[in-house]
Order: sequence, then C-alpha cells, then structure tokens
Amino acid sequence: LQILAGDLHGLNTLKHQPAKVAAMEGLWETTEGAPLLLFGWPDAASRSNRWAVEIPGGASLILTHELGGKLRGLAEFKDAHPPVAPVFWSFRVMVGTGLAMLAVSWLGAAMLRRRGELPRWLLRVVVAMTFAGWVATLAGWYVTEIGRQPYLVYGVLTTAQAASSVPAPLIGTSLSLYLTLYALLLSAYVSVVFYLARKAGEHRSEQPSPPAPAEPPDGKSRAPAIP
Repeated sequence: LQILAGDLHGLNTLKHQPAKVAAMEGLWETTEGAPLLLFGWPDAASRSNRWAVEIPGGASLILTHELGGKLRGLAEFKDAHPPVAPVFWSFRVMVGTGLAMLAVSWLGAAMLRRRGELPRWLLRVVVAMTFAGWVATLAGWYVTEIGRQPYLVYGVLTTAQAASSVPAPLIGTSLSLYLTLYALLLSAYVSVVFYLARKAGEHRSEQPSPPAPAEPPDGKSRAPAIP
C-alpha cells in the first residue's frame, strides 16, 4: 500500500510541481526516456551529475508509466526551481530508508514463519532501525518543504513575499526552544523503550524451564500404554 501511495503521490507531484520532481531526479534538461539516477553528485555549477549510476528510461517509466515519457528538466524553470542537492539527497534517503524497512520486515516475517523466532543478528538490525521511520519521514519533509522553493504556495506566493518581519533573534529563540523540547521528548522516548525491552528480557530469563520427563528406573524409555 505504501508503494502504491508513493506512486500516486509522485504522479500528482509531477503534474502540480514539476520543478520539484526535476530536482528529485537530478534532471537538468528536458528529456524523453529520462534515466533513473540511482546515485550521483549533482553539480549546480556545471548543471550535470558527476559519477552518475543510471537505469535507462527508469525515471520516465516510474513517473509517466512509459519508457519514452517526457520529463521537464530544471532548465525550463530558470531561477524558479529549488536547490537541487538537498532535494536530491533527501529523496534518496527517504526512499532508501523505506526500502530497508520493507526488506527487514519481509525478512523477519519469513523467518518467523519458517523458524518460529528471529535470529539474534536480525534482532540487532531491528534495534538499529528504531528510528528508521522517523528518518524517512524527516527526509520526506525536507523534500516537500525545500522542493517547493522558491514558493510557499506553488506558482502563487514566494517565500520572499511571505517573509516575516519578526526579528531574527526571536525566531532563533523560538526555534531553539522547539529543538530543546523535542530533544527532551526524544530522550524520554528512547529511555522508556529500552527500559521496557530490558524488563521484558529479564522477565523471560526468570521464567522456569519446563521439567524434563521422568526416566523409568531401568533407564529405558517405554511406549505409552494403549487403552
């Protein structure tokens, strides 16, 4: 369902915010059959991608559902497009983290079905991914907010037009208070989660193991009597 929702959202973004999609894909020029750029280094000075690893036609196939589909490049928007690097990298962090979460969950489900329990190494991976959902959400938020620049309301109201007259020190103070509050909430959350995990482990280790079946006096096992 998440993959389907992501596909629908991508089609909607392509229709209403094409400059954001161009920045996400690192697409500098309008292209038919645009490649899917897996990795690369967007260079705004040369308006190109260094060390690009691409899948031919992949971006057009995902965004237009046609291998030869046409995607508008950043050159069409002149100065009315977002900074490329933050949007490009945030998008890949979001997608990569989401795919990692899916892979771990599918692997865990398969192992539970096959073995009835998870191996210790996979449990450690799950613990390491405690904040994976938060990382993916934050990266997606960066794509959304940075990707609509220079607009607040796309094509209608720019960020410069809506800039507040509140002095910068006051904005910095309120931002610092928000960050401090969220840091405290995050610390409390992590502490409680690890406390509950330790208590669950202690409770499991304290449970007595089931008694072994009694051996007959002669040491030979006997078949149960059939009535």
